[in-house]
Order: sequence, then C-alpha cells, then structure tokens
Amino acid sequence: MLASLYRKIVPLSARQVIYDFFLGEIVFVGRNFGVIVKSKLTFLFYPFLPKTENNKVFSFMGRYGLTSYPYPYMLEYRSMEIKVERDEKNNLPFVVHQGKRLYFPETFSDEKVRKDYRALRTEQDERAAHRYVRSYDELKGRTLLDIGAAEGIFSLETIELTEKVILFEYVDYWLKPLQATFEPWKEKVVLVKKYVGHKSENNFITIDEYLAGQSYKNLFLKMDIEGAERIALEGAEQTLKNSTNIQLAICTYHRIGDPEYIAGLLEARGFSCEFSEGLMYWNKRVSKGVVRARK
Repeated sequence: MLASLYRKIVPLSARQVIYDFFLGEIVFVGRNFGVIVKSKLTFLFYPFLPKTENNKVFSFMGRYGLTSYPYPYMLEYRSMEIKVERDEKNNLPFVVHQGKRLYFPETFSDEKVRKDYRALRTEQDERAAHRYVRSYDELKGRTLLDIGAAEGIFSLETIELTEKVILFEYVDYWLKPLQATFEPWKEKVVLVKKYVGHKSENNFITIDEYLAGQSYKNLFLKMDIEGAERIALEGAEQTLKNSTNIQLAICTYHRIGDPEYIAGLLEARGFSCEFSEGLMYWNKRVSKGVVRARK
C-alpha cells in the first residue's frame, strides 16, 4: 500500500533520482543479504576452499561486491568516464558509442545513462560471459534478429556488417530511442513492437510466423528476453529446421536449467553449441551466460 501511494505521489523522474541516489542500494542489500554474507565468507576462507569456478567468483564478489560479471576485467569499467549529451530535437539523452549515437529514454537521468552504459560495455567485453559472439565479423552479410533489443547496442555495433536488422522490442520507452539510434540506417532496420513467443496472438509473434515466406539463409538470432528464451525457441521450430548457415546467441542465465535445456534442444536439431567463457551472477546464483550455436 505504501509503495502504491509512493508511486502515485512521486513523479517517475523523481523516483528514478531517489532510486539512483540511495534507495536502489538499500533495496539491493535487503534482497541479496544472504548472498552477500556467503560471498564475504567465501572470500575470507578461499585459501582453504576447493578452487572451483563457483568459489572463485563468490570470492571475487566477497572482495569487490555483488556483480553480474564477477571477474577482474569488470573493474576496468567502474571508473570509466562517460559523457552524456542530449539531443534537443528528440529530447533524448545519448552517448557516442564507437562514433555513433546510442540513445536512451528521455526519463533517464544522466547518472542512470552512465550506469547503464557501463553495464553494457562490461557485459559485451570480449572476456564477458554475457558476450554474444567471439567476433563481430560473424555478423557479416547476415540478417540479424535482435530479440529483446532494449537500447540496441549489439545491433548498433554490427550495423555496418549486417545485411538487415530486425529489432524486436515491445517496451514503450525503448521505441523512441531505438528509432533515433537507427535513423541513419533506417533503410535496413525494421522495428517490430512485439514480444516473441511460442504462438502469435495479442502482443506476441513467433519467429516462424515473422519469417514466413522469407529466406532462411544467413540468419543470426540473438535472444535476451528475461527468461522467455525457451518459449521463443518453441515458436522457431521451422526456422531452426529449415535454416542454412544460421547462428544463434541465446542467454541462458535467466532461469535455472536453461543452459542444459537450451543447448540440448539445439543439439537435438543438428546445431553445434558452445558456451561463452566464465559464469554470470544473476538472481542469487551463478550460471553460464550465453550459448552460441551454429548450423
């Protein structure tokens, strides 16, 4: 009840400032107290513990704090200077990423943009378990289906390599930034305001239905959809069966059992699979981050 009243009284922009300033940290500690204690103890007793990958990452977090990317490379991004600018025409904040403008929602404060951009840079570092590909050259000449596009940084990084880009994003506050980011390449970019699922109805569409009547050659499917990866793959049965020279990068850290389930599903359909290196911390546990597959 108090939370509902708070949301009614305090404007969204003010709530974001409050959250970024101190409330977010309080909520985070409360939700993760048990894991924080575990990581601190693992760090203290690490010299006496088996040198497993799990113990390694919990020991790292015991020293440096909980992070989705519990390896030394992430420390390089903590103090990275980020210049946030604002496009007066669109009233959108942006950063210049690899010489291109990457836009964020207009409600995002400068500090929120900096925080999110640091996370994006960290998660797509070549050493990260969240890294979708070994090399961006793998996208050369392909049609990219960016499923769960959000801000679109992966598509932006590969925009000059891909033949076509299809951005699947339903969340309203990302639509205007995506349109602004990809305005210079609008002739090759399609924005689809749909969730991707196992059947097409209401706000959902399947990959098979979207691609019906189109070529199944040279596709690259990237999925980062908050635990809905399994059902999205259910709606891609014909695509997985009929495609030639297809690659996938599927996030596997959102749900327990996804690494084994998703890799098994793809291997049963003739794909060769490998996982990105290392582990990610997510939702009070560690997991393999991304399965990369090709056929």
